[in-house]
Amino acid sequence: MPHTPPVGGLRLTPLTFLTLLALPGALALAGCSDDSAGSVSDTLTTGGISATGSGTEPTTFTPTSLDSNSDTVDPTHPDSGATHTSSSTTDVPTTTVDVTVSTTDPSTTTTGVEPGTTTTGDGSTTETCDTDGPLCDIPPEEMVPTDKPDGLPSPLPGVYDDQGEAPLDNQVRGLIGFPTRGFGTLEDKVLAMYTPSSPSYGEYMTVAEWMQDHAPTQEDYDLIKEWLEFRNLPVTFDSSNRLVVAFKGSVKDFNDTFKTTLHICLRKNPQQGNPPFEVYCTIDSFTLPKFVAERTTGLLTADLPAATGSLPPEGGSVISDPPGPGAFDPIEIAAAYEVDDLYAAGFTGQGVKLGVIAAATFHSKDLQTFWKSFGITRAVPKRKQMMEPVVTRITETILDVQWSSSIAKGAEIITYEGPDARNTALMFAFNEAIALGEVSVLTDSFAHREDSEPLPLRHQYNHSALMGAAIGMTVISASGDSARPDIPCTSPYVVCVGGTDLVTNGNGTVVSEAAWDSSGSGDAKTFLTPQWQVGTAPNDRRATVDLALNAGFAGGGYWIRRFGLWESYGGTSFAAPTFAGLIAVVNSYRADQGLGPVGLLTPVIYTDALVKASFRDVTVGSTDLFPAKKGWDYPTGWGAPRAKKLADALP
Repeated sequence: MPHTPPVGGLRLTPLTFLTLLALPGALALAGCSDDSAGSVSDTLTTGGISATGSGTEPTTFTPTSLDSNSDTVDPTHPDSGATHTSSSTTDVPTTTVDVTVSTTDPSTTTTGVEPGTTTTGDGSTTETCDTDGPLCDIPPEEMVPTDKPDGLPSPLPGVYDDQGEAPLDNQVRGLIGFPTRGFGTLEDKVLAMYTPSSPSYGEYMTVAEWMQDHAPTQEDYDLIKEWLEFRNLPVTFDSSNRLVVAFKGSVKDFNDTFKTTLHICLRKNPQQGNPPFEVYCTIDSFTLPKFVAERTTGLLTADLPAATGSLPPEGGSVISDPPGPGAFDPIEIAAAYEVDDLYAAGFTGQGVKLGVIAAATFHSKDLQTFWKSFGITRAVPKRKQMMEPVVTRITETILDVQWSSSIAKGAEIITYEGPDARNTALMFAFNEAIALGEVSVLTDSFAHREDSEPLPLRHQYNHSALMGAAIGMTVISASGDSARPDIPCTSPYVVCVGGTDLVTNGNGTVVSEAAWDSSGSGDAKTFLTPQWQVGTAPNDRRATVDLALNAGFAGGGYWIRRFGLWESYGGTSFAAPTFAGLIAVVNSYRADQGLGPVGLLTPVIYTDALVKASFRDVTVGSTDLFPAKKGWDYPTGWGAPRAKKLADALP
C-alpha cells in the first residue's frame, strides 16, 4: 500500500491512509495525541452506524478504617505539600455509621428549603433527611459542606472552551472514589514483598486477604451508596474491591448534590484534525457533606453518558495475508527483544493470564487474520463487560490485543472492556481488572497527561495499582507520546514503559536503538520518589520511565490489521502491550522453575545489578527535555529488555 510520512505531533500515527472518527468526549490514547486530549474511535464501514444517546440501565457488579486521603496528610501525594516518605503514613480508625435514627437541629431548620437540606444561621445549606431517610443518624455537624478536589476540568482557552451551563435535564455519569484502608501499612507490606532479603519476599496477598485487611469497610461503602441514592443519583456499578462506585443522574440533581454548576466545554481534539468534542467542566468548586468527604477520595469523574445501540457485525473473513516489509511484525519484535530465546526453550506464556484494559472492543476476524498471517495459532481472548454495553470498536483496543496476544502466544488473554475512552469507563475498568485478581499481567495504553487530569483521579489510579502490586500483579502502562509524564504511569506501583526508535536488519537482529523523541517521561507531579528509586531519580519525585521498547518509525512502525486492511502505526501504545506479552512469557518460564509471577517489576530493576544488566542500554537520542545516556535516563529508563536474560536474572 502507498505510505505517507509520519504525521508530526500525533501520538498514534498512521503511515497508511485512513479515516478516523473521534468519539465525543473520549480521552487520549497513549499512542494517540500530543497532549492526551482525544481518542480514536472507529465504526465499521460495512456494518452500520454507532448510535448515541443516554445510557441504559446496566448490570451491577456484586462486591465480594480508612486512612486519610486529604491533600494535607497523605504523604504519597507531594502536590499536597507533604514532605515525608510513604512508609510513615498514619492509619486512621474506621468509623461505622448506623443510619436508622433521625437527628436534626430544629434551631437551624427553616421553611422553604428543598427536601434533604437544612439552612444554617449564615444562610448556607447542609444535608438532612426525611424521617424515614437512610442518613438520619448523621449528626448535623457531619452534614456541613466541605471543599474537596473534584474530578472535572475547568475552562482553559484553546483546550477547554466554555460553552455555558449544561442543560439541567442532561444526563451525567460519574465515579466516587474510596481510599485504601491502612494505605501506609500496605505500602510497607508491598516493599517487603519485593525486597529479596526480606522474609516475606514473594509472599503476595490473595484478593481475600487484601479485602479483609485493606478494602474500604462495607459500612462506609454502603453509606455513600445510600447517600447517592438519596440524592437521586442511583448507583449503577459497584467495584469488587469497594475502591470506586459508579452513579448516574440528571445535571440538576448532580448540581444540587455537589453544590456546583456543570458547564459544557468543547475539548480540543488533536487527532488528525478531528473536531473538538463536548465534555463537562466547571468554573467553581465542589463540596461534599463532611461525612462523605471524610470517607472518600472525592468525586473522580463526571462524564456525558455512554453511547447506546448495538455493536455492528464484522465483515470479511479470516485469511492468511502477510503484509510484507515496511513495518515490524511480531516475529521481528520477538527476535529484537530476545523473546524468541524463551520460545525456543518451550515457553510461550502457557499457564499465564494476561489482561488488557480496553475502551470498547476489537475486531475478532482482523485479530485472527493477524495471527494467521504470522503463523500464530491460539484462542480468541475472553471479553468481560465492565460497565455499559460496548457499541463500537476502536483502534487502541485493536492494537493492544493484537500485539499482547501475539507476543504471549500461549497465554490466556482477557480484555476488560468499558464502553468508551472517557475517564469514568477507563478508571472503572482499570480498577475492576485489578480487583478481580484473575491475571498476573495487566496492560493499559490509555494514557492521560498527568498535568491535565484532576488530583482525585491520579490518586485513585495509585490506590488501585497498589492493590495490584500487593496481589503479585504486574501492572504495565504506556508512558504516553507527548514527551511529558502521563497517568497511570506516574504511580510508583505501575511499570512505566517508554519508547525507542528501533532499527533491525529485517529479521530481528538489532542494528541500532535510540530514544524516541516523543517518549512520555519526566518527574511525576503527584508522587514522591519511591524507596527503590532513591539514588536513581534525580529529584524528589517518582521519575518516569522504567524501561522502553520500540515506539517510533525508524523501522517503519508496527503492523496492525484493521477493517480488513494492513496499516502501520507507532507510539508507546505498542511498547506497553508488547512488554506485557514479554512478561507473560517470563512468568511461564518462572512457573516451570517453581517461582511465582514477577509482580511489581520496578523495585528489582532499580536495585539488582544483574537485573539492570539484562537490559540493553539505550544511550543516544532524546526528547525535547531529556537525552538518553549511559545507565538510567528519563526517555528509556534502564533501556530495552532482553527477555531470556531478564528471566534468568530475576531473583
